[in-house]
Amino acid sequence: MPLSRRRLLQLSAVAAGAAVVGTGAVAEAAEKPDWAALRRKLHGALLQRNDTGYEEIRPPFNLLYDDRYPPAIARCTDADDVRKCVEFAAENNIKFAARSGGHSYVAYSTPGDGLVADLKLMNRVEVCRNGTAVIGAGTRLIDVYHALAAQGRALPGGTCGSVGIAGLALGGGIGVLMRKYGLTCDHLDSAKVVTPRDLRLRSVDPGSDLGWALTGGGGGNFGVTTEFTFRTVPAPPRVTVFVVNFPEGSGTDVYGAWQDWVTAAPREFWSNISVLGGPRPAAGVPGCLLGGAQQARDLIADLERRAGVQGTVTGFQETDYLGAMDFWSGNLGRRRFMAASRVLTTKADPAQLSALVTGDTKVALEVNPLDAAVSDVRPTDTAFAHRGVFGDVQVYLSADPGVDRETAKREVNDVQARLAKFATGGAYVNYLNDDQKDWPTAYYGVNLRALRAVAAKYDPSGVLAFEQGLSPRPV
Repeated sequence: MPLSRRRLLQLSAVAAGAAVVGTGAVAEAAEKPDWAALRRKLHGALLQRNDTGYEEIRPPFNLLYDDRYPPAIARCTDADDVRKCVEFAAENNIKFAARSGGHSYVAYSTPGDGLVADLKLMNRVEVCRNGTAVIGAGTRLIDVYHALAAQGRALPGGTCGSVGIAGLALGGGIGVLMRKYGLTCDHLDSAKVVTPRDLRLRSVDPGSDLGWALTGGGGGNFGVTTEFTFRTVPAPPRVTVFVVNFPEGSGTDVYGAWQDWVTAAPREFWSNISVLGGPRPAAGVPGCLLGGAQQARDLIADLERRAGVQGTVTGFQETDYLGAMDFWSGNLGRRRFMAASRVLTTKADPAQLSALVTGDTKVALEVNPLDAAVSDVRPTDTAFAHRGVFGDVQVYLSADPGVDRETAKREVNDVQARLAKFATGGAYVNYLNDDQKDWPTAYYGVNLRALRAVAAKYDPSGVLAFEQGLSPRPV
């Protein structure tokens, strides 16, 4: 692909070690971006604030960050549109972000001062005869699950159906099938990526440095992934799902029982727990069993016996793979929330954990196990470093309409700071928190140095740089 004169000069400057300026490219632009020129180059539409359709696709998933108004959003239809957007951002020294589902917790994929390459139109799913699935980077999880189920296949993934496959997989991919099948990123077979260094569309596999970085190295780093090929598994024919709600005051006892119960359960079973904040914390325990209803009932009874507390079971049903994925996908609408996370290297003291959300608070602690198949993989085998640990704790506040962003941040960050005193294993990059002081080591652990080297190799001029990104920061 021929390079423009300006782009060639930029690459020469990087090679020579020249100083760089700005927030997302190499040389300072002398004039406002020529959006009309980019619009003429693209196959898809380029939308600006007064254009029809802009407001429909602009908003990020998190309503607390609804004040983001990018100057332009490109509705990319193919990898060539992506390449042209990356080139334009580099030449004009503007911030750039690629967006799959738009679910970045702190709206990093919807910068208010940059170009967004929206990938939602790149949403194909093709199931191949060898059991692999080729999935466009903008495909929503609910569409992935439906397309795979139609062919009798399955892929471990998340529980929010409107999440884009790219953001989920690039950060790891926690979900209800992970104790049996591992993370989404563990199934990556290959990917196609536009790299800023040379504007090439590369085909990579996890055996390469770039392919390895895509297996949990975080969205927005290294390049723009336009397509994934995943190894799938046969869709389980019987799946039983349920939620058990436990009363106020039971949070400590239920959590103490749950963490021993879930690790003793067969790999075919997944559950997490939410310890719900308040003067007397309650608990909610969802479950997903690759098996029949009676075995699921026995598991529920065992948890109640261990906790010494009777729960109320809702949503109990024996279904198939697609029925289970639809059950977990829930409401696809936008949400108003603040969150953070910390990783537990070992099981927590139940009283210490529930004390974090005891009082006048609506913060919940959602704990996901990272054992079984997730921890069969070594921390450096993929870019997702949180292996061989007990689990991840998401600190989550569903914010009422009267709660502003800074107030929500303070409440969540206070809980996270106290949690970090005993949850010392880092944090999950898909649960971004823009006040995370130790984010590089928290998100990436032992893999941080290697990931930064990959980012510097494929994005040396920092075209993809953002607040918590790994691309080199222009100075």
